[in-house]
Amino acid sequence: MPPLKSSMFGRNAELSTVIGAYRRSVSGESECELVTISGQSGTGKSVLACEFGKYVVSSGGILLFGKFDQLQQGKPFSALAAAFDQYCGMLVQNCGLSSAKQKLAHRVNDALGREVYHLVKLIPNLANILGPDMMNRINHYEDCTNPKKRLQYLLCRFVEVIFITFAAPVTLFLDDLQWADPSSIAAVNQLLLVGGGGLKSRNTRFFFIGCNRVGEDNCNPFWKAICNSELLNGKLTNIQLDFMGENTLNTMLSETLCLSPRLTRALSSVIYHKTKGNPLFVSRLMLSLSKDGLLRPSLSRGRWEWDEEKIVSQKLPDDVAEFLKRSIGKLPEDVKSSLRILSCFGASLSSALVKTLERALDRTLVDSLDVAVVEGLLDKTDDRYRFSHDRIQEAAYNMIDILDRCECHFTYGMTLAPLAAGEEDDGILRLLTAATGDSILLIAVNQLNLAGPEAVQDESQYTIVANLNLRAGKKAIEMSGFEAAYSYFDHGISFLRKNHWKEHYTLSLELFNFAAKCALTNGDINSLTLLSQQVLRMARSFEDTLHVRYNTMCALAFSSDLPKSILTGFDVLSKLGIEVRGHGSRGVEACVEETKDLLLAYTDDEILNTRRMTDPTMIMAMKFIGKLVTGMTQIMPETAPFVTQRIIQLSLAHGMSPVSPIGFVHLGSYMAKLGDISGGYNYVKLARSLLDKVGSRESAGEVICFGTQVVAYVEPLQAALEYHNKGYAVAMASGDVFLAAVNFMLNVGNSVCAGVNLQTMREKCDEAIKFFEERKQVIFLVQTHCVQRSLFKLIGTDEEPKYVSAEEQKIFATNNSVMTSYYYQKAYISFTFRSFDDTKENIEKYLACIGNTWANMFFAHAYQGFYVGLISFWLARKSREEPQWHERGNKSKLALKKWAESSMWTFENKWEP
Repeated sequence: MPPLKSSMFGRNAELSTVIGAYRRSVSGESECELVTISGQSGTGKSVLACEFGKYVVSSGGILLFGKFDQLQQGKPFSALAAAFDQYCGMLVQNCGLSSAKQKLAHRVNDALGREVYHLVKLIPNLANILGPDMMNRINHYEDCTNPKKRLQYLLCRFVEVIFITFAAPVTLFLDDLQWADPSSIAAVNQLLLVGGGGLKSRNTRFFFIGCNRVGEDNCNPFWKAICNSELLNGKLTNIQLDFMGENTLNTMLSETLCLSPRLTRALSSVIYHKTKGNPLFVSRLMLSLSKDGLLRPSLSRGRWEWDEEKIVSQKLPDDVAEFLKRSIGKLPEDVKSSLRILSCFGASLSSALVKTLERALDRTLVDSLDVAVVEGLLDKTDDRYRFSHDRIQEAAYNMIDILDRCECHFTYGMTLAPLAAGEEDDGILRLLTAATGDSILLIAVNQLNLAGPEAVQDESQYTIVANLNLRAGKKAIEMSGFEAAYSYFDHGISFLRKNHWKEHYTLSLELFNFAAKCALTNGDINSLTLLSQQVLRMARSFEDTLHVRYNTMCALAFSSDLPKSILTGFDVLSKLGIEVRGHGSRGVEACVEETKDLLLAYTDDEILNTRRMTDPTMIMAMKFIGKLVTGMTQIMPETAPFVTQRIIQLSLAHGMSPVSPIGFVHLGSYMAKLGDISGGYNYVKLARSLLDKVGSRESAGEVICFGTQVVAYVEPLQAALEYHNKGYAVAMASGDVFLAAVNFMLNVGNSVCAGVNLQTMREKCDEAIKFFEERKQVIFLVQTHCVQRSLFKLIGTDEEPKYVSAEEQKIFATNNSVMTSYYYQKAYISFTFRSFDDTKENIEKYLACIGNTWANMFFAHAYQGFYVGLISFWLARKSREEPQWHERGNKSKLALKKWAESSMWTFENKWEP
């Protein structure tokens, strides 16, 4: 039988549609375009996408390919990981790209720093590009605010680096989207986002194409997520494929058999009526006819010939799946058995793992699977056995009696379990995992979970499987796959027996604690509540409940219930014997002076070389205090300095923790706000040095955020802008969207102060607003709208920012800092256009708001103070309340004089001594 030609049959229009979308997207004509190809099984979706992939590569583009698998959904980001890992593997193996690999390694290190470790856990071949010292960069004490957001950000940056390094558009092709996991859906969605961190906002030429099977019981979650997204400004194209028509089928046969369409018409008619034009069915049937001698070459006639009557008389099933099942049934028993085993592991498995399984099961697999390769049922490429089509894998799997499947999965899982136990320690197994991307642990546990607790044959196996799920969940967390991790922990809990809290307390506590952490990260508050209640009820000590209590505190903060979140923190710390509330009538200034006096006994070097905190309970307590500072800074600024003082006291007494730099940077900010800019600047520098010493990436966004606002008073303002860009980057890299938003907002504000071009500022505001909309950071969205309104007025346009949601209106009406920004901007514009009544009304409202807004120092205080001074002297000349406004103007002059002493470069155009 001649191979079916690789040219497309009847899909030229669809191929042109995909190529057109690709060209527009990578040329920059379109903001963002993506294509999905949908159709029933066997309609040629993957063939069309692969044909497009050939065009991408031939035109100089980069193609990344991954395939989701129904039986491998437990592996985090399975298709995405495979796509990037195969590409990195290709770079490693191509000796001619050594110079490009060095450039890529340099740019990856430069762009991602030690955060690249988290990508390497997902993309093992990336380690071979970056070099052997890469694994030494991780700080194992480090926590992360939102690992899912971190990974999404890192993937975006990695694609950006690939594009810059090779100066070629990047295309991501993901097959079988109907089996996509939620984490992968979110990551792809992030890659496609137009603004605020997505690739299009960075002018990276990126294109996405995916294939989705329809006609299944499940709907496609990827397509649903994309269609429901209001954040994509690009064009979405869904190409629907159907079966081939009879004329198209005849063209295919004519070209394949090298005969005129007239001669093949009768044969194509027979095949069409038996297959209904299903391309997969057609190809498999023709192979079967050739094997049975009903379609054969004639040497005497020099052409292909066939026995039409016998072909017509063949009884064939209507369904391609049943036909494939019958075809497999004709194979030798050992081949059928090997295909059934392979089908239990999904669409593909590495040759190395097949050999490992062969030894573990003590049966021949490789030789039998090689026979299946010859039969066209399997492909053997990239040292992997792959089913030629999903339907073939499903047919082989369906040959296993449904009552026997659980036993098979459990047998294979328990067979691999001993190997999984030594995977991290055994050098050969570790190399196997790195080379193939197949983790024996995850594969073994997936098999056990597919079997379920009902398949357990011995009582001791329940605990073994629960422990394996615990290990698998931790590994998934390392790969930032929190949906998969939660599934492992949840399965582990399902394998626990009655009285497990009594008989296996440590195992139970770990499973529930980790499951609760994953539930928080996944936004599953109901599961978090149920898991936390179980821990609170069964824990043997208060300390054993700290993790779930911290998760609860975070959940309350994320849901904007900051008062309750803060009360939760106070309650926990009180029970630990740590008091953090303000005392009596002490004010902020007295608290700051006490903290400064405490630190007089230490040099900077002594603080930097203070031992690391090791007490687990105290480390958790510091996390609670750090979360308190974040919340109280927003709604209780007058008491936040007392919490900051406690951070410093505990750090000096018990050692430095990842939270410690937050205490020092806030102290510096308070000191600057109270007038000691030089002293505050010194503590900001100390906090930065301590950040590097402790190695806390989780705190970096906050330290840079508040520290830069003080730095701007001392160093040139334009130079300080770049610090906020770094703050945004490190916050996104740790998954802390809130602090990324704060840094973004402050960068916008400082850019205005630095005199950035109005049109550039308009673009910067547009980008910020998109970011805040995408991440639902409503407070910063409203504040940016205030700045945007002023820009519109200065540019001379009649446009107005849109206040859409009731939530925005509520925040505007109740949040003091938002009202402060709003009234200042109104006063500023009214003054600029010399509207006396509006200026007076809005500046009075602004002055009424500023008394209780922030304890921290912000550069906006200087900028606003300058204009408040100008407005005050102008009002003094224009109104009858001259003494009152002269006094206000003189206050601004005194403040400007003090600020000018700290940074003449920034303030010399605002103040002349």
